[in-house]
Amino acid sequence: MELSAILTTVLNIFATSPDLCADVYLDANGQPWTDAVGQTLSRYCRWTGPGAPVLNSDVCCQIEDDLATCVLPNRKGRCSSGSRYFCEYGQVDRTGVVCLQPFRSACDEGYCVAPPEVPPPTQANLICCWGNCVLISHNQIDPCHDYGGTVLWCWDGVSNADGTVTCLNQY
Repeated sequence: MELSAILTTVLNIFATSPDLCADVYLDANGQPWTDAVGQTLSRYCRWTGPGAPVLNSDVCCQIEDDLATCVLPNRKGRCSSGSRYFCEYGQVDRTGVVCLQPFRSACDEGYCVAPPEVPPPTQANLICCWGNCVLISHNQIDPCHDYGGTVLWCWDGVSNADGTVTCLNQY
């Protein structure tokens, strides 16, 4: 084996892969967008609630716009396509790897109310709370920053006519 191949192999063993979730949305000034407690929003990791499964693995990802398509490296630890990234939280399924960015629960932070007798249709959502809570989506993050809110996960959220979200205690 050539010396350059040996050095490349050794360097790859000790190289630290960049964190996929560390590539975050930027504000109007080109700085990482943050909420009131300094949390950022990943561009490539799926947002989820607390208790996300730990993956702690390198992954091979092809990045296109705001989408990362990831798979595990081959048996030799190499990427046959894409670039190598680290994924702390994630899930592996038959189609690849989904890296996750977990957020604290809105209920744990006191933003949930008791559910009504007849449960309404709900859905899990990433929300921003500063007194009121609103949905956050990849193209709608500025209101959270503008009002000094905190990004939280709502397991059972109900959208209200005024655009706010009521987060219900889990059933």
